[in-house]
Amino acid sequence: MRLKDNNGYVSSNDFAIWGKIAAEKVGLDLDDEGKEYWVSVGESYFGNTKSYDEWTGFFAAFIEKCPNYREISRDINVKLFKAVDSNKDGVVNLAEYKAFVTAVFPNLTDDDVEYGFNIIDEDGDGVLSQEEVATACAHYYYDEEDTKYKHFYGRWDEKSKGGSIWTWLTSSCYE
Repeated sequence: MRLKDNNGYVSSNDFAIWGKIAAEKVGLDLDDEGKEYWVSVGESYFGNTKSYDEWTGFFAAFIEKCPNYREISRDINVKLFKAVDSNKDGVVNLAEYKAFVTAVFPNLTDDDVEYGFNIIDEDGDGVLSQEEVATACAHYYYDEEDTKYKHFYGRWDEKSKGGSIWTWLTSSCYE
């Protein structure tokens, strides 16, 4: 199954497809509630933009209008947490995280996945809390310097793994 729906832009449906793939990887069906979380994440991050220029304008306007964009982003990222928590037990385990990241990047090794998971698992308890995911994801998208959070989607070497999540989504979904 391909992640994108090939409509020429990143849509909320692309995120629903991502969620379906991730759920299947952990042996679950994506229910309506789960699909709603995935669609909401797509709408939050892409705002139904239809081109790369629209998306970058949408994202830049968000940052410009909201000086506390990192805090707001953490709130948005709670939706992402709920989407990834496919069994709805209130935490993300390694299997759920692996399904989430390898749905987009199947070339990630188990070591790459575990590395990213451990970066997010600040308290080392072996599961990811809502707070840990929301905070790490906000750092991933907004840290201007190169931090450990660049590995939010697994240990990352852009040359060998095919670019960042944003590069992949925007270049493969936008025409």
